[in-house]
Amino acid sequence: MKTLKIFLVFGVAALALASCMTFKASGLSVTTADSKYQVMGSFTTTVWVNEFLGSPGGAKILNLSADATDPLVAAAIDKEIKAKGGTAAVDVTIVHKASFLNLLLAAVTGGIYAPSVVEISGTVVK
Repeated sequence: MKTLKIFLVFGVAALALASCMTFKASGLSVTTADSKYQVMGSFTTTVWVNEFLGSPGGAKILNLSADATDPLVAAAIDKEIKAKGGTAAVDVTIVHKASFLNLLLAAVTGGIYAPSVVEISGTVVK
């Protein structure tokens, strides 16, 4: 019976810590105005994100590295805009996920190091 209580306490603690999941998106812009712009090309890029204390592409304990993704994604989109000679990106899709290597690294380090991959695609306009 004592073992069951200990198991339940650890189970509840694990659920509480794992539920500290955050999604942050900043700098978004949505408009229904008819935009007239010149399409400069489309892009697809991948960004490796170094995160800590959690699971790759998912929950982070205490959200110590919750903001790690934001500047990397913004820099990747800005790089694509400049490379194509545009002024903005539209129809941007961002997918945050864990690859096999990310999961393997997290398993080996016991969740201390939990990297993930962000795939970004969109259209550059001027």
